[in-house]
Amino acid sequence: MSHQSDKELAIHKVMNQLASAEQKSQAFVGRITRSESLTHNQIMLLFLLQLTGRLNITDIAERFIITPGAASSMCDKLEDLGLVVRVRTKEDRRVVNIELTDQGTQRILQLFDTFETAELDRMSAILRQINDLIAEIVD
Repeated sequence: MSHQSDKELAIHKVMNQLASAEQKSQAFVGRITRSESLTHNQIMLLFLLQLTGRLNITDIAERFIITPGAASSMCDKLEDLGLVVRVRTKEDRRVVNIELTDQGTQRILQLFDTFETAELDRMSAILRQINDLIAEIVD
């Protein structure tokens, strides 16, 4: 095999694995949200809030590539369900952050009820390896 065909085969393998990983990731989120009434974006927002502590509407809009109005609407629905709360900052009362409530945290934990801790630990370790490898290549 020539160098060019080796590289084309390697590229094909990477593209195939990326597509497969993305499909399986979506299937995983689909599995944990199967019986949920929340949308995929609403679930992912709850995850982000759990990880970051708080986000403002502009941050949410940028992360989900939606308008600030759509982000605000998404937060309205989650707030109506008692899963998030709007909190004004003391420094600038015009700035409103979205934070997860205790009920929101419990809802997230319930999504993972069907998994054993060992399964979650294994999945986390493998995803960390993948992220570390991609970070090495991208950075």
